[in-house]
Amino acid sequence: MRGIVTANRRDLEALEGRTAGNAGTVEVFFEIKGVTGHVEAPVPGVHNMVSCFGDNQAVGERPELAAVGPDGMRAVRGERYFNWDWVCPSRREYRDRLLDLVRRAAAAGAGGTRLDTVSFPREGFCQCPACREAQAASGLDWPAWRAEVITGFIREAAAVARRPLSVTLYPDPYGDHQRERFGLDLDAIARYVDFFVVPIYDLHYATTHWLETLAWGFRDFLGSAPFVVELYALNVDRKALLRAARVADAYADGVLFAYERAAEILPVIEELGPSPGHSRLRGRDGDA
Repeated sequence: MRGIVTANRRDLEALEGRTAGNAGTVEVFFEIKGVTGHVEAPVPGVHNMVSCFGDNQAVGERPELAAVGPDGMRAVRGERYFNWDWVCPSRREYRDRLLDLVRRAAAAGAGGTRLDTVSFPREGFCQCPACREAQAASGLDWPAWRAEVITGFIREAAAVARRPLSVTLYPDPYGDHQRERFGLDLDAIARYVDFFVVPIYDLHYATTHWLETLAWGFRDFLGSAPFVVELYALNVDRKALLRAARVADAYADGVLFAYERAAEILPVIEELGPSPGHSRLRGRDGDA
């Protein structure tokens, strides 16, 4: 897979009907809801991205929605660890709003659906009264209950989403961190997801050994589940970006380039060429 991630509608116009030489068709991922909480109209023919439990606007309007962690820490900007505000994932009314947006994107003819920030904020969250009551009533222990909250939401989204369905993962492939830190039971989730997206961001990619370690780690960690690496591309040196993409290609099923202007990134994708021969997503991007 070769793809571009954007929140700019002008990129959609520039990319319409475009290919990148022998790299084939470029998959476009458009952010219809970001962590700011702003919602755009769904876009047909592209992957519609929804930031799920990251939502500054929702928490700003209703502070009680914020996820709560150890010692009463709220998962909001200004607290250590958090660059945006997190809604408690067990809030039924808020979940229903997200599912409605996923339905609207499907009805508009989306070319796929991607769920971002679809987890608990980090380990120890959420300990709000609603979560404590729900966990106690469930009969499940704390880790199992957290995992069921997230798996249940993804299951509901998969039932109404336009395929393929992808889910973004925090770039931590070590041990059981996805479950312990974020409530993601990947064995359970993989039943509903077509592929995962792992953002591995840097401003320069001057060295790539750490990127290789993470990409190889996810290849081992995810097993038979396909995944693509998303690289930050805005104003990154072209040679460094290509080097990083080739490293990621050795382990992942493709590469996405995030937030650079379409006119700038298409030549990079063309030079990178088609998806790697081992890709389990070949055929989605025009290279048989």
